[in-house]
Amino acid sequence: MARSTGRTRPVIKDVAKLAGVSAPTVSRYLNGTVNVTEDRRARIAKAIKELGYEPSIVARALSNREMDSVVVFAANPAAFSTSETNHGVEAAARKRRFLLNIVSLDESDMESVEARVRMGLSIRPAGVVVYEYDQAGIAALDYIPKDMPKVVVGGSFGDGDYQIINAERDGGRWMTMHLLDLGHKTVFYVGRVQGATDNTRANGWKDALEERGIEAPEPIVVSDGNLEKAVKAGHELGRRGEATAIFADSDETAIAVIRGLRETGRRVPDDVSVVGFDDRNFGALWEPSLTSYTQNFLDMGERSFRMLFEQIQAKRMGADMPPSQIEVVQGQPCLRASEREI
Repeated sequence: MARSTGRTRPVIKDVAKLAGVSAPTVSRYLNGTVNVTEDRRARIAKAIKELGYEPSIVARALSNREMDSVVVFAANPAAFSTSETNHGVEAAARKRRFLLNIVSLDESDMESVEARVRMGLSIRPAGVVVYEYDQAGIAALDYIPKDMPKVVVGGSFGDGDYQIINAERDGGRWMTMHLLDLGHKTVFYVGRVQGATDNTRANGWKDALEERGIEAPEPIVVSDGNLEKAVKAGHELGRRGEATAIFADSDETAIAVIRGLRETGRRVPDDVSVVGFDDRNFGALWEPSLTSYTQNFLDMGERSFRMLFEQIQAKRMGADMPPSQIEVVQGQPCLRASEREI
């Protein structure tokens, strides 16, 4: 049973008394700014659990002049990549007792980006994470103070001093090379052809064809979520006998293309091999099960917070910032049944 101190809610002094340490030691334990011995950590953790103590983020903000929180700036919050990365950041932040605030940016209204960034900074976060998956993310970087701890997620190499990059271009190259290695003379591409940076799956598709000395067919441009157009792309390619291999830039697009192919009488994978990207869970349940490429956005999110937290600690301790870091998170292919050797 938790001990009672006569208050309705325990405070940091109660934890210190029960653990047999000073209140500043408990504070250092909670902030993670200075190492606390394992013995004291164990006693403090036990006292916190016994008392049911919950740190007051407001009180700590008043003493630190900043909140124990981080802000993520990201456009297109419904996108799979954004949602999964958010989960990773939040999971890592929660372990350090930090709150995560997400500020959505609107790429269709670039003039609003500055105001949104200022709104996010107004809550005095300890640091920020910016998703450079789009133009809004790139623009947001211009409005973040130079001395603010920050991590860039995505983008091209060197876009930030601290950066987590997904190997998207490498993934696009791998998927295209895989189809060529199965004996296909060329690979057709359906999806987005431009991104905020050059680290795109479409560029990986081009890289692979160029390496093999193959002229890239004209891509069929399909924007995010336009599945009706992706079905029509399947119709178009289904009527072209030379189209035996298709790389779609997402699993949703790939499945829509397969539907279009079937409506023209083409079979997958007997007549046409089709692969997707991102390895959404429904792809494995499709018929035939969809070959795709996994990007570990969850890991990217977790790494970005860890990298950010190192900067926050250094700033709070008045120490030198960690050396510049750029980490690449590799994905991996998931080979299933939607492509075959010819």
